[in-house]
Amino acid sequence: MNATTLPEALQLMQYIGDAIGTIRDPQELFRTVTDKLRLIFPFDSAVIITIDRERREASVFFEMLRFELPEHLRHQRRSIAGTWLEGHLDDRAVTVASIATDIPSFGHEDAPLLWTLHELGMKQLVLSPLRSGGRVIGFLNFVSKEAEPWSESDKSLMAGVSSSIAIAVSNSVAYEELRQREAETAMQLAINNALFTIKERGQMLLTVCEQISKLIPCAFLGIRVVGEDGRYRIFDNFMREPGRSFAPFSPLELLDMAPDDPVARESVEVLSWPGVYSGQRFDELCNRIRLVGMVRDRFGISSTIVVRLWDLPGSRAGLIISGIGVALGDKELATVRLIVPQLALALQNYLAFEEIDRLRRKLEGERTYLVEEIREAHNFEEIVGQSAPLTEVLRRVSQVAPTDATVLIGGETGTGKELIARAIHNLSPRKERVLVRVNCAALPATLIESELFGHEKGSFTGAFERRIGKFELADGGTIFLDEIGELPLELQSKLLRVLQERELERIGGRRVIPVDVRVIAASNRDLQQEVIAGRFREDLYFRLNAFPLSLPPLRERRDDIPVLALHFARKFAREFGKAPCAIRERDMRELASREWRGNIRELSHCIEQAVIVSEGELLDLATALPPRSEQSELAAQSAIMTMEEFEEEARKMERKLILDALDRAGGRVSGEGGAAELLRINAKTLYSRIEKLGIRKRYGAG
Repeated sequence: MNATTLPEALQLMQYIGDAIGTIRDPQELFRTVTDKLRLIFPFDSAVIITIDRERREASVFFEMLRFELPEHLRHQRRSIAGTWLEGHLDDRAVTVASIATDIPSFGHEDAPLLWTLHELGMKQLVLSPLRSGGRVIGFLNFVSKEAEPWSESDKSLMAGVSSSIAIAVSNSVAYEELRQREAETAMQLAINNALFTIKERGQMLLTVCEQISKLIPCAFLGIRVVGEDGRYRIFDNFMREPGRSFAPFSPLELLDMAPDDPVARESVEVLSWPGVYSGQRFDELCNRIRLVGMVRDRFGISSTIVVRLWDLPGSRAGLIISGIGVALGDKELATVRLIVPQLALALQNYLAFEEIDRLRRKLEGERTYLVEEIREAHNFEEIVGQSAPLTEVLRRVSQVAPTDATVLIGGETGTGKELIARAIHNLSPRKERVLVRVNCAALPATLIESELFGHEKGSFTGAFERRIGKFELADGGTIFLDEIGELPLELQSKLLRVLQERELERIGGRRVIPVDVRVIAASNRDLQQEVIAGRFREDLYFRLNAFPLSLPPLRERRDDIPVLALHFARKFAREFGKAPCAIRERDMRELASREWRGNIRELSHCIEQAVIVSEGELLDLATALPPRSEQSELAAQSAIMTMEEFEEEARKMERKLILDALDRAGGRVSGEGGAAELLRINAKTLYSRIEKLGIRKRYGAG
């Protein structure tokens, strides 16, 4: 010990007092004081440790070391319970301890610092309590390579110096606590502003990350919201690389893992264990939750805080904050908890708005779809006929309708597959919900996936906004997949997954969306032959063919032709504003004897044309029915004329009739001697037909 006179000691005390009164920066203050103390007391290194108010944790407040401590011992809070320091929390006098002597009574985990000092060759530790307000707030520690004798007067001087230093430490801690509270308040205000002004979730959470990182040394932030089915509704992750700001990233993609992977699914359990995880506790968490262990190994995470945002029936959420190379603790946990109420409320509002938006889009989709359905000219309005083949079909419809079984309807074009699908839906428990029809043959291959499953904004060129697909639109109801045999092979596997798993993902989306939809499919192709030819998946065929329905062609139910003909004659007479026409018996026999390759649809078009041209009380089928020879010639050219070809022929015939009438009327549509009067139809109806056929540009009205 250096020989120190009383005047020198008093001068030192005066100097320390002046320094405390004039030097504002804590680090500069204690560096200056320590340099002066070195002139009086023998030591190699100095450390000031502070104790929290609950006397649970010790933190390094200041250090002046001439050796390098391992990273895990520097600037960290450590629990006091069971350690060497615990026995000195009520000290009033200075303690001079031999490191080698005190070590044997403590294990490495209880006294890691002592063991490290011993391994570095340090022999002596001087511990001087810093007291303020009647309690120990910390310790001034000297560490030496050599064991030096300390007299009682030396200890008394050290205690006096410590009293002055305790005042400086107390002031500094109080100032730091005030600064921390101000920073926390500023963080709360900034986050509160972001949560309720930034609408886009990703940008909102990025702002939260940046604000939290100002107070907490974190490198990772994750938001988790889990639905009633145990699946993630929100799985957002943000990471900051050294020297950079936070950015979104996907640990699952970097780990080459799908969201439905068992490792990913089990990770939801981390929300059940909120708390602070560092050291051995963090290693235990990594062993319990494999995904956490994989993230640790891949990204170097060293500690984690899990905070519960809410745990409600059907939903739970949490915030995960992790550090790299740091040990996050209770202080950080307390800071994070300050923003839990705002963050939870903002996320709940976001999810509520998202659900409202989803329902709004669905309702808009249903409204648009229903409007389109109303506008669409259906082949017939109700099931008409009493023939034995039709009666058998309806019997099977009544059997399957009350169930949720998938139905596959087969039959030629025009046999009424959509009408049967509607009957199944209307007789089912789902009748109050929408029946969505998708014509797989009418959609380009590039659009059908988006049409069926939807897409997210920006998922491909032209995706300017989020769109829900027909399966989502039909949730709770029924979807009718017409011409399923036209579905491309690459989409058949995705459809199979939706049927099996009852869930889908939009194009460009990451969230799995559960759907409750009954599927009715139809095809005019022989799907068994399509399977053999390799154009249709066998597993999808078996999945769809749970309950097959085969619709008979019209030529096999000739008893129904007269009833259908009269039904269509009345229907189109009402539509065109004309008086109903009777059908001659010979014409009815002629209708019943035809082959009707286009089935009910062909019969419907034939009667529609006849209603248009008929001028008397009897239906004029002369122009609507092609001559037998012409029909035979057409049959020879093609075994079955496609409905597209037939409808084109019908449009041409109707166009010719209207043009002839307009020519005879000198281009006049309405009024006396106009084309409407010549055709014996309502003028408004004729205007509509002229516009539909693109004739309006050639003729004026009236």
